[in-house]
Formats: sequence, C-alpha cells, structure tokens
Amino acid sequence: MTEYEVYSYEAYRKKYQDDIRVIERASFATLNQELLAEYVQLLKKGKPHLSAMPDHEIYELMSIKRNDELTLSAVMNFSPYPQAYFPQLCIIATVVPGNEVGMIGDQGERFIDNQRIEGNISEMLEGAMQFVSRNMRTKTIIHPRTGKREDRTDYPIPAVREAILNALVHRDYSIHTEGIPFASARVF
Repeated sequence: MTEYEVYSYEAYRKKYQDDIRVIERASFATLNQELLAEYVQLLKKGKPHLSAMPDHEIYELMSIKRNDELTLSAVMNFSPYPQAYFPQLCIIATVVPGNEVGMIGDQGERFIDNQRIEGNISEMLEGAMQFVSRNMRTKTIIHPRTGKREDRTDYPIPAVREAILNALVHRDYSIHTEGIPFASARVF
C-alpha cells in the first residue's frame, strides 16, 4: 500500500478530522470578520444556551479554532483568499470538446472553456455554478395548450449545486492531497 492509502485507512479507522487541523500560518485577523459574525449569529438564533456563550467559546466549540489557533475549515470558509495558504484548494473547471478528457475538437481545441475558480467555499460554489450555467444549454419549451414558456437546463440546477457543494465539503483535505487541485467539471 502507498503512504496515502495507509493514511486513508488510518484516517477512516481513527476518525481523523483533517478539515479541523490547525493552520499555524493563518491569524484571526485574516478572516472576513463580517462573514464570521454572520455565521455566529446564525448559530445563536433560537439556541438560548449557545446565545449565552461568548464568541471565543463558540469558535472552539464549532472548530473555528482549536487551542486558540485557526483551523483549516475556518480558513476555507472565512478567509477572503484561502489560496494564499493553500493554492491547490481551488476548482479547475474544464469543458472538453467531446465525451472524454483528451479528445480534440474539430479545430484542434483541447478545451472549450477552462477556468481556475478560487476563493472561500461559498465563492467557489458560486463560481462553479456560474461556470456550469455558462456552459450548459437551456431549452425553451412552449406548452402547446397553455402557451406558457418553460426554460429547461440540461441538468437540474439544484442537483448541480448540491453535487458541487458535496464535492467541496467532502473533498480530501489531508496533507497528502495538498498538491492536488480540486476537480474538473465536464459539461457535454
């Protein structure tokens, strides 16, 4: 087994939480304080016990900090530019001119569209959704009896959003994948 396979097995067995490991280079001042305050307010809403806690305790409780140091999840969610710490934690979105990566188009093109999407998790989600929408066809259908117009995309937008968000949230954040970009999205 490779070193990564051994680590993956151990991580599963011992329930490692790579997304809440401490990032020593990041400081609390580098976080977007407005986003963080909004998040904490949403957490407190309707929860009297949590509302009574000071924010610094909530930061530890919700893994924004561990032992008063920022975690990877805090950087990925609240930093204005997490790629300053982890350039590879981005999305590489690519549209290829066929059904498989490596196919070449009629004019010799390898990519129809290609974009590096950076930012925090919310910004990458939004950027990926814009990329998919830009590269997806929308059909206009007029109902024969009612005459009402209905626009239909190739793929249901809520399903696309959920798939991208799940991939972002559940990606492998271990140190073994730090040199690997997130993913490539193909739209046919």
